[in-house]
Amino acid sequence: MRRTIQARGVLGALLCLWMGPRAAATVTLDIPVFAGGYGIAFYEESARRFEQQRPDVRIRLYGDPRIADQLRIRLIDGNPPDAASVADILWPQLIRAHRLLDLGPFLGRDLNWEGDGKWGDSFLPGALDAWRQPDGTYGVPFSYSCWTIFYDRKFFRQHHLEEARTWEEFFQLGEKIRRYGRAPLSVPGVYLRYVDCFLRAAWCNLAGAEAWPAYRESAPGIYADPRFLRAVETWRRLAPLFAPGWEGMTHTSAQRELLEGRAAMNLSGSWMVSEMKGRFPDDFELGAMRLPVFPDGKGDPTLLQVGTDYFFVFATGDRVRERATVDFLRYLTSRERARAWVRTVDSPVAVRGVPPADFSERMRGTAALIATSTSAINTAADLSQPPAIRQALTDSRLRLMHGEITPRQFCERMEAAAEGERQRAARPGWVDYRHPVAGTILLAALAAFPLGYAVRAWRRRQGADRSAARPPEDAGGFGRLRLPVALGFVGPAFVLYAALVLVPGLAAFLWAFTRWDGINPRQWAGLYNFKWLLFESHTFWSALANNAFLMIVPALVVVPLALLLAACIHRGVRGAAFFRGVFLFPNLLGGVAATLLWLGAYEPHGGLVNATLVALGRGLDCDWLCSFDGYPWLAQDHLYWAMVPIYLWMACGFNLILYLAAMEGIDPQLYEAAEIDGASRARQFFLITLPMIWEILMVSAVFIVIAGLNAFEMIWLLTSQEPSTATHTLGTLLVSTMFKEFAVGRATAIAVMLFLLVLAASAGVMRGLRRETIEA
Repeated sequence: MRRTIQARGVLGALLCLWMGPRAAATVTLDIPVFAGGYGIAFYEESARRFEQQRPDVRIRLYGDPRIADQLRIRLIDGNPPDAASVADILWPQLIRAHRLLDLGPFLGRDLNWEGDGKWGDSFLPGALDAWRQPDGTYGVPFSYSCWTIFYDRKFFRQHHLEEARTWEEFFQLGEKIRRYGRAPLSVPGVYLRYVDCFLRAAWCNLAGAEAWPAYRESAPGIYADPRFLRAVETWRRLAPLFAPGWEGMTHTSAQRELLEGRAAMNLSGSWMVSEMKGRFPDDFELGAMRLPVFPDGKGDPTLLQVGTDYFFVFATGDRVRERATVDFLRYLTSRERARAWVRTVDSPVAVRGVPPADFSERMRGTAALIATSTSAINTAADLSQPPAIRQALTDSRLRLMHGEITPRQFCERMEAAAEGERQRAARPGWVDYRHPVAGTILLAALAAFPLGYAVRAWRRRQGADRSAARPPEDAGGFGRLRLPVALGFVGPAFVLYAALVLVPGLAAFLWAFTRWDGINPRQWAGLYNFKWLLFESHTFWSALANNAFLMIVPALVVVPLALLLAACIHRGVRGAAFFRGVFLFPNLLGGVAATLLWLGAYEPHGGLVNATLVALGRGLDCDWLCSFDGYPWLAQDHLYWAMVPIYLWMACGFNLILYLAAMEGIDPQLYEAAEIDGASRARQFFLITLPMIWEILMVSAVFIVIAGLNAFEMIWLLTSQEPSTATHTLGTLLVSTMFKEFAVGRATAIAVMLFLLVLAASAGVMRGLRRETIEA
């Protein structure tokens, strides 16, 4: 018996030892990452390798190019992941709200994964600086990039050109390149923030790297500093060197300018080599040049401007999960994983110890710049600037490059934006009344709408009271539906609609009267958000003007053309069924897909639109058509007129089907009688067709008004998700305010204004068209 008990005990002990790792609670970490040019395959492989070394940990690592939007919603909902590597999130607000884990103790105390040094000593100079705050360090870097001037090394060698070291040498180099028949420098005007690296380089060289925090934090007087003015003046001198059509170039089209021999240099980050993989000509020799410096500059001439994909760990309070997340980041930043990253994606990494031989031939120039630099600033910290200052920079940058404002005016605008932010921080309810007349007129117009409706309802009620004594015209018809029966039919649907739409809508409406960032507790703000929009914000009024453009101008083209085509098909044009399908096809694509198609068609060089116009110009010997070679359709000044063909292409088919369906219901005998009376086809259209489809025309007009006011995705994509004040619509302003600034209360106020405008404009259009019908 004893032996049996002992055997069972030994067997149980062995079973416990065997099942121990499996019986232990497994920690599953949730880590979203941005799937940009590098993808997420490497991170997924690293997660699986880490799981092999830590069987008690499982990692759910996922991502896509729109992961930032998903993460913002999770943060507002109070459901953060364990860690994340996502840009365009207001990490400074999360730091101030103590929602992120301070990684400083781990970096200073823990060993690296190899165990031969402190974890914090594993990173390149400046890599940790971006998210090093006075109270801790909150971000761990991995992928590393530096801003570089790439150039065609073979072209330089053939024409005996040398890399420029100083700013004057760079401007002289640009003039020499132009004489040899190439554009000196290609930059992406659609992503014009790329050129900010020139401004940062000039400022940090004149004032020293220690002045970088003052620029990043928009310290008082920073934009009035004479050294900053000198940096802006130098920055402005770059514009004549840009390649033709630069205002409409995306970052990839600007890179192709270099690879296809139209430009000698290209400004980009080191990700260009990975992004253009497979597009380099076989004999292309890529060089990498440092950004220029001043001869009398105070700063380090080898200073690099670097960016990196940071991983942030959320402070969940669960020490086991936090420890496991930190261990995964230690493994990810090991030398073995760093070398694997370089060999896999051919891009620099923020970890020390990667030999130059691991880089490809085209990346070794950039790797040499990184290896020989003694200091760096991290541009990812630009996110710490208030959104209003970033918007002011976006607005003023293009105007400066076009010569519409002087460098001094640029500095004054930036200083005014910074002062406005300081005023708002000191006086949260302060409003600068810049648009008192326009705001008052809009409020009056919106108030007149319900007032007019109430007056008309009262008049109808008075008329009904006077005729109440009249007997019903049809006493034998259906009686009035009794209330219990009506509630039985409508009640369940109304309850469901109220729970899913009305109650959330009312809650959102109440948010418009609060000041809330989605993270900290809400604060009552009263009418402040509405006053700020109507009386202070330039962006709101510019966006409203752009919405008005999209309501009116495309309609002036779409409606007549759709009517004409519908009338032709209705009266029996040959191939009517084929044309119906052709015109309706763009609606099957969806707005995003169609916009991306037009984004490629509007490329300044090689795009379908310019290529067609230039080919026609050469065939017809028309200099005006040939002048569209390199025309920047997507530049800020041309953007909205360039959208008219897109609207025509996308909206014409839908309206054509509406009008055609209405025309099919017209009695053919009316046309036969008109023909007998000698009426022409045009006269039949205006006297028969148009009056008979007038109600459908009114519905179509309402659809166009709603589409114009709700315009979002097209502008958002064509401006690369960074509209300026001049290109915003109310929809893009709402999304930017909500998800880039985390100003939930203000974004909700924009949504309320948008709702009221749609309601008033739709009612106005219907009333106007109905009045025209009565007069007819």
